[in-house]
Amino acid sequence: MIEIIDNAIQLLAAAGCTAAALVFTMRSRDRAWILLGLFSGVYFLGDLYWLLYLFFYRDTPDYSFVSDPSWYAAYLFLLLLMFQIGKEREYPHRVVLRRKILWIIPAFTAVACVFFMRWGDYAGNLVAAGFMTLLLLYSLDGFLSAREGLFCKGRPAFVYGIIFIFCLIEYALWITSCYWMGDTFKNPYFWFDGLMTITLLLFPAALRKAVSA
Repeated sequence: MIEIIDNAIQLLAAAGCTAAALVFTMRSRDRAWILLGLFSGVYFLGDLYWLLYLFFYRDTPDYSFVSDPSWYAAYLFLLLLMFQIGKEREYPHRVVLRRKILWIIPAFTAVACVFFMRWGDYAGNLVAAGFMTLLLLYSLDGFLSAREGLFCKGRPAFVYGIIFIFCLIEYALWITSCYWMGDTFKNPYFWFDGLMTITLLLFPAALRKAVSA
């Protein structure tokens, strides 16, 4: 029951993010808002399938052929969102591991990918690792660059930081799901999922700061 409630709350958060993105898209016609809406919209669809399966079968799906592609698409739109912000804010992304700290990311995602292959399929883990590597690289590089004042317009540090946190929480959720501790509040999975819900709600506010000029 706790898992159903947790997923229902996160579903509402994803819906709220999508609705906010739609409103700001109509007001500003900014492509960044369209991409945020697509991100939260497909993330919503993945969560919806997961929640319905939990509700009807009282168990997590053995195979997530619906939710996983939805979440992969969400990662893609999040990556495109960062490209759009950099383009509109006159900052070309050039992640070539020019910062030493960025080398930690591909090393971490590679080790994590091998670790998760003990539980999941190889192809799905490779796809997720690829997306997460790019998202973590671009978000951390963008955050550090924004803090250094390399962007000409807007305040994008917040949205890059939120994307970076989003990815870290995803990893925390994957790790805790590998060591499932039951449908109880003592399960750290639900703590991190609550943080993910808050993160989804923060995306519209973060993007408003990024696109304001």
